[in-house]
Amino acid sequence: MDFSTDINIRGYHIDVFGHMNNARYLELMEEARWRYIDATHFQQTLTRNNWGFAVVNINISYKRPSHNGDILTFTQKIKRMGNSSMTIDQIMTKKSTGELVASAEVTFVVLDLATHRPARITDEIKEAFSTPKS
Repeated sequence: MDFSTDINIRGYHIDVFGHMNNARYLELMEEARWRYIDATHFQQTLTRNNWGFAVVNINISYKRPSHNGDILTFTQKIKRMGNSSMTIDQIMTKKSTGELVASAEVTFVVLDLATHRPARITDEIKEAFSTPKS
């Protein structure tokens, strides 16, 4: 499932140099991922089975600065679902122009919360992560 959400850039996102600091890109990408998770049955499925997830790798490519007042569109696409890990691509664009601001590849693992070991990504998890809530 592809998912997009908009986030307004506010003054508190901006650093002393007048643009958004690189750490804020990471925070906003996390917010966009949680909006994606909230739009699916993923979290409920994990909770029901006593599973969780943890980000294990993020690679960000910064392309353009973002400034106060920008509205950024964050698009998430499932890239890969493996045995215990998933990778999604995140694309951040300026809503007004469509210009690419940043992109990231994010990998996380599903964990058994009782053992803190990787859990197998079942068909139930795949469906929950890929299906929007009604």
